[in-house]
Formats: sequence, structure tokens, C-alpha cells
Amino acid sequence: MASTATKQRSSPARRARPQASKNGGAAASKKRSPIRQAKDQAKDAVTPGSSVKSKVFRKVAGKAAKAIAQKSLRSAAAAIRVAADRTASAGRNAVEAGMSKRLPIQVSVDVAVPLNFAWEQWMSFGSIPEGVHRIEDVERDGDSLHGHVAGARSSDWEAEIVDEREEQSFAWRSVQGTDTAGLVTFHRLSDRLTRIELDLDVLPTNPAEALTMASHMAQRRAQADLRRFKAHVEFINPDVYESEIAQNGASG
Repeated sequence: MASTATKQRSSPARRARPQASKNGGAAASKKRSPIRQAKDQAKDAVTPGSSVKSKVFRKVAGKAAKAIAQKSLRSAAAAIRVAADRTASAGRNAVEAGMSKRLPIQVSVDVAVPLNFAWEQWMSFGSIPEGVHRIEDVERDGDSLHGHVAGARSSDWEAEIVDEREEQSFAWRSVQGTDTAGLVTFHRLSDRLTRIELDLDVLPTNPAEALTMASHMAQRRAQADLRRFKAHVEFINPDVYESEIAQNGASG
């Protein structure tokens, strides 16, 4: 009898426990976070035979993948912007540094003509290389030089002659059109071979000129101008100066 009473007393409690568990489970499901609910939906969606749950799972998974892709794209775009800003900043700093100081250019060429003939041709050539620019139509007026800056945006050019030593050196400094100081020297290597050395001190006047200097394009242009002069003098018939060489040899 005692055992029967015990069973009877315990039966209502036992029957109440599942009910309480169900109520507690419902309350817990209401308190679940959206993330937990999404996980539970995804977990339920993989149950075999449930097409509705499978659709929910695909929808949740698609949203998650889309969110991840958008986040990755934003991160990549931010990284590209940072790299571009750094590159632009470095470029601006290089240009500003180049425009704030004079940059030297030193080039030379050997021409197969006598020194005095090379000097005469240089002084009458009508063109002066300045690296960043080439000066054309050069004419002399006392201690001044006048010409034009070659290129699409041609402008007047003027310079003062700083020093001149016959068949040795010639120096100038521009006062209009460019900001360049130049020195050309002539060195006798043999009776028919002369070395011409060109030294330029250039101060860029705008970002484009600074970039030309920084990329060494100005030095290549100056070298090309010297080679152009070399082709000019070496194309002249040697008979023009051979007689003079013979006379100097006979007098010696």
C-alpha cells in the first residue's frame, strides 16, 4: 500500500515535469538570439525530406555568403585606396623635392674631327641642348644669346654668356624660358678626334620638368643632342678641314 501511495503521489509531479520542460523550452526559444535562431534553422533544414527547411537553409546560407563577399570587397577596396594614396604621396614628395634643387647632367661624345673644327661648328650650330629642353634658332648678340624653346609649346629663350675660352670652353646661363646653367668643353684626343663634354645644372620650373629629371629622361635627351651634333660634323666632307691640318703640320 505504501508503495502504491508513493507511486500515486509521485505520478502528478512526474507528469508535470515534461510539461514544465516544454514550457521552459518555448520560453528559451523565444529568448534565443537571431544568430542562434539562424543556426537552428540551418540545422533543421538539413533534415531529410523537409523541402521547406531546405529552402530556408539555402536562403540563410546565401545571405551569409553575400555578407562575407561584400565585407571582402570593402576590405579590398580600402586596401587599394591606401596603396594609391601612399603612391600619390610619394610621387608628390619626389616632384616637390626635384623642383626645390638643381639637378646636374653630365654627358660626353667623341667626334672624329679636329678640335678647332668641332669648336667652329658648335658655335655656329644654332642649337643648344639643355636636357629638359632643346634650344633652337640660337643667335648671338654680344654677350647674350637668343632663341626658342623647341616643342609644341615653343617660347622665347634668352641667356647670358658667362665665360668663353677659344677652342676650350663655353658657358651660359639662361634668364628667360628655362632655368639652366651650361658648360661645354672641348678636349683634343688626336688630330682628328675631339671629345666634347657637356655639363648642365637644371632647376625644374614645373612638375613635368621635375618628372623628366627624376626619370633620367633629360640626361638621355642631352646625350641624344650630342649625338645629333656628332652626326652633323662627321657628315661634313673631310676636305673642308684636311687642308688646314696639312698646313698646320707643314708649319710645325
